[in-house]
Amino acid sequence: MQPEYRKNLIVTTFDTFIINLPNPALVILVGLQGSGKSTFAHRHFAPIEILSMDEFRARMCNDPASQSNSSPARRQLLDMLRQRLRNKVTTVVDSTNLRSDQRAQLLNIAAEFRTPTITLVFTASAEWCRERIDSRASIIRDDVLAQNADLLDQTLRDIDDEGHFVVFRLGNEQVESIRFEHAFPDDPEPDRWFEVEQLRPRAWVFRHPADELRRHPAVLAEMRPTWDFIARVAADMALGARIASANTQARAQVGAELRVRLPHCLPIHLVASQTGWERKPPHAS
Repeated sequence: MQPEYRKNLIVTTFDTFIINLPNPALVILVGLQGSGKSTFAHRHFAPIEILSMDEFRARMCNDPASQSNSSPARRQLLDMLRQRLRNKVTTVVDSTNLRSDQRAQLLNIAAEFRTPTITLVFTASAEWCRERIDSRASIIRDDVLAQNADLLDQTLRDIDDEGHFVVFRLGNEQVESIRFEHAFPDDPEPDRWFEVEQLRPRAWVFRHPADELRRHPAVLAEMRPTWDFIARVAADMALGARIASANTQARAQVGAELRVRLPHCLPIHLVASQTGWERKPPHAS
């Protein structure tokens, strides 16, 4: 049985479709090849939160399209999913997930760990997906795409009765307008949070989920972000939160000093200059 959660998951504004995610949550992506699932996942979630069938196949043989490795790759993906839900962290499963038995596997694992499933069905047509597939020089046979289009039609008829916590059908325009708001984790463990402490001119402390920092657009845009870079983003997040109610641009007072504590990392001391945050030794005068 699915646990009870608050039902107001959707907030719609003039140009944004906001989904309020429980924490943790299992986000299941469903759709044809070329429908934009992977692009969507990497736009909204940190790479470590995404379990992709292509990546599991690639780890086995360097070929993300190797169908001969699909079964063992699927087993590894499901094992990793169990471990992540056991650790109570939000996880995205990026695959076509067009077969009901595949979705049932995911639902059973989610039920085992009492994790709500938020399922996003990408409704893009086979013709639209074919154009995207051809533009990126991928090889998906027409008969395979047509077969999967039939499975998508069947999915759209059946998925509401499968036991998902909530199902969203996303057309091309909705895909571009979605934004997620993540609930805070209940877990008090220090490695689930980061902390920014202003030492001067006036003391204050900002504590926030570490996963929100991992999902920050600036961090996602970096190929291999350093601890210094992540600490600067954390400082900007803290400053922005402190003055958000004033509706002004987030800008630190020159000379302000912060101490940033990231999970499994020594404290990083930052001082605000005219050009941004500069790191300094913690005992420098």
